[in-house]
Amino acid sequence: MMNEQELLRIIEFIDSTRAPFTERIAGMLPDSDWALTSALVRGKLREQGVPISLLIKASGLTYGTAHRRINALIEEGLIDVVPASPGSKAQVLLPSIRLMQGFEGLAVHVKSLVATLVGHREDSQSSEQYYFGEPRQSLERLLPPSELLAFPGNPGKRLRFLFHDDNYFAALRNLWIDFRVNAGRREDFQLAHLQELYERALANGTRKESEFDIIALNYPWLAEFAQKGLIRPLNIDTHGASTNLGDFHPATLECVTYADRLYGLPMYITVEALLARQDMFETNALRYPTTPKDLLAVARRLHKPRRGQYGLVWNAARGMPVASAFMFFLNAHGGAVIVKEKPTARGRSTAARKQGNYAALNGKEARATLDFMAQLLAVSPPDTLAFDWEDSLDEFMSGHSALCYAWTMRAARLELDLHSRVKGKIALLPHPNVHGVRRCVPLGGFFLAIPSNISHERAESARQAIQWMTSSEAMKSNALNGLPIAPRFSVSSDPELAIISPIVSFVDELARTGLICNTMRPLTPVYSRIEDVLGSEIHDALCGRISHDQALCAAQTKVQDLLNSVPQH
Repeated sequence: MMNEQELLRIIEFIDSTRAPFTERIAGMLPDSDWALTSALVRGKLREQGVPISLLIKASGLTYGTAHRRINALIEEGLIDVVPASPGSKAQVLLPSIRLMQGFEGLAVHVKSLVATLVGHREDSQSSEQYYFGEPRQSLERLLPPSELLAFPGNPGKRLRFLFHDDNYFAALRNLWIDFRVNAGRREDFQLAHLQELYERALANGTRKESEFDIIALNYPWLAEFAQKGLIRPLNIDTHGASTNLGDFHPATLECVTYADRLYGLPMYITVEALLARQDMFETNALRYPTTPKDLLAVARRLHKPRRGQYGLVWNAARGMPVASAFMFFLNAHGGAVIVKEKPTARGRSTAARKQGNYAALNGKEARATLDFMAQLLAVSPPDTLAFDWEDSLDEFMSGHSALCYAWTMRAARLELDLHSRVKGKIALLPHPNVHGVRRCVPLGGFFLAIPSNISHERAESARQAIQWMTSSEAMKSNALNGLPIAPRFSVSSDPELAIISPIVSFVDELARTGLICNTMRPLTPVYSRIEDVLGSEIHDALCGRISHDQALCAAQTKVQDLLNSVPQH
């Protein structure tokens, strides 16, 4: 499935090959149907209908001839006529579904031809095997180390990857298998959703020989994988230009360091932000919320379910989504899942044991958090307790919600997805916190690591590939492809990228002012099991199966048991 950028680049490529025909051979006429089609498709991809006057001009034909041809295409069902805006008498033209489907087929064919003629790939007949990337003035700067390039007939040189199934890793795969780079094949990549990724990475560690050379791990999993010896410490040249550790946001380096050893390099940085519909807030003369109380107030004001409009959409599905939401909201209320000093019945702390970790889920902060989440449900869509990250973003992208908690990596879809109805209408805000609590934004993302059960030779190739994939050049290429979430200051502060997306400036400002927090999800080898506990108990409470007190007491006991099971060093 092609994205907006790839289709636009194919249009630009076709235009660049057709123009010389009329420019260099006197007397030849341009192809008016292509001109009409490309103008309509460009408008569709940019969410802009094309007025008939502009389409006539784009055709290159005389006024009368162009008008007749456009009317003929309308009658044939290739062009749709729609109002310029709701209630407007003015009309604009859009490509019909039939025309878009035909154009996408053409784009796939063109991509295949180019790869066959230029890329020298054996699998060029399969368009999904490669990516029609951005034009690059100096592609050589983006080439992987020469010893990593996989040439036809030598599949043994190709590396194998286990990645998270999201837009960023799909883009990274595209960069690796770009037909001009020729570094690998699509089948070298396994993409898995979050829970499956965790389970496959764990299972892979029990194999005699790893199925993969490089795996992507969620930041909170670091302690478990490092303590169990499932990943290798990353021995890198810290002075290498492609590494330049000082260029990474400090919070992300903390996420890949365990027991003072570096176990990988950050692949991307994403923060959970509160997304607000600027147009709705301006129309209703509302201020953006800065506290949970403010948030509930504006959500109630904008919650109009009879009109299909909801105050806020968030991630409350059983398991990881609701567990993460609880941990983040708990921080906003001044609490934490784990503390270093044992809480007393009155909420005070006793003297800390050496290296002790204590659950803190039965205090006033946890109770206030769960009450806040229950109140959120009253201003949320009916199916919120089944919404994961993709579901909530889809709901928000459809234009049916005024506010949304979402990761910035996923929020990039709001600007990129062809079906987004909120493009250009979003304000990015930090999490609202209660008064007296330092404002902080949750950090998330993935790092690239090397399994411990691969040979030294393959581990060395994997290390080189990780350094290349996390280089500023590779990250900037992905950012230019619409995924502006690089964890390097040199990339996120690039003015060219700031123009592309407001996400760049938002995350960069948070990083520079120290507002990104990586402690909301505790760094412990039993993190995933704590997540399971919270994902069940909190969800049961919100569903009404058990009381809030029952849920928090059960979570307190189970989490403390897990912490007690961790060997003390």
